[in-house]
Amino acid sequence: MAITSDIAAAATQAVEHLAARWERAWNDHDADAVAAMCDENLIYDEPELGETAYGREAIRGLVRQLDLAIPDHTFEVIGVYADIARHSVLVAWRLTGTHATTGARLDFHGDDRLDLGPDGLIAEHRCLYDRSLVLRQIKQAAGA
Repeated sequence: MAITSDIAAAATQAVEHLAARWERAWNDHDADAVAAMCDENLIYDEPELGETAYGREAIRGLVRQLDLAIPDHTFEVIGVYADIARHSVLVAWRLTGTHATTGARLDFHGDDRLDLGPDGLIAEHRCLYDRSLVLRQIKQAAGA
């Protein structure tokens, strides 16, 4: 049983390390650091895009867009869940920040499902959040 618990402890530590690096890269507003965690052929899905994006440049561009739209954004990891057999990590997060155009204070949560390739890089990233909640927060601040 000691070997099993050692393996579980190592896996837990690796998943927590991945989530901490992910959070830090986004909070540092470091598009290159986020992209470096991803496979060159990343498959990226996110509600705001409306379509699937591919490659490191796509995620790098998204980080830059987010920095322009919500320059003071911060992510807080609120949960980390792993499927070791599938090599997938779910990072539950909360984003807060101020919308640059309207001054709306945004506060919402979402989940990033990160499917890892054999090299440990993120091969697929599925981001889920309530886009309608974000839009309502922006519209309320704009007086609409």
